[in-house]
Amino acid sequence: MASPRARMSPTQELIARMMRIVRACPEAANEVLELMFLVSQIEASTTVDRDYRDARRVISRLRAPLWEMGPADRAALLKAAETIRKACDLSEADIPSTPGADLGERARIEAVLARTLAGELSEVQIARVAGAVAAAIQH
Repeated sequence: MASPRARMSPTQELIARMMRIVRACPEAANEVLELMFLVSQIEASTTVDRDYRDARRVISRLRAPLWEMGPADRAALLKAAETIRKACDLSEADIPSTPGADLGERARIEAVLARTLAGELSEVQIARVAGAVAAAIQH
């Protein structure tokens, strides 16, 4: 008689699903590895990143993958995104339509730059740098 499988954590579920996708679609391996790196950062940064910005980006990227796939693989990605959303207790409205579409990101970048570069750059220069950084992050 087989023993019942232990319940997996949301992260373990996500990793298992992502590995099935890599086996089914090897050309997606690079993007999947990048996503797994971001996912590992979610758990590490939740005490620091109370807004779950990384989680939101990962969910958004899972919903809008960079590669073509079949319906079953697409469903697996959407299920993984939903697992992360539930684990982070995020509402649907919290998830950006694209990974870089977090509207508050530029304001957060600008605030950090203003604190860091106060007295060294003018407000206009800081705003320009913040725009460039936000654009780089978005792409």
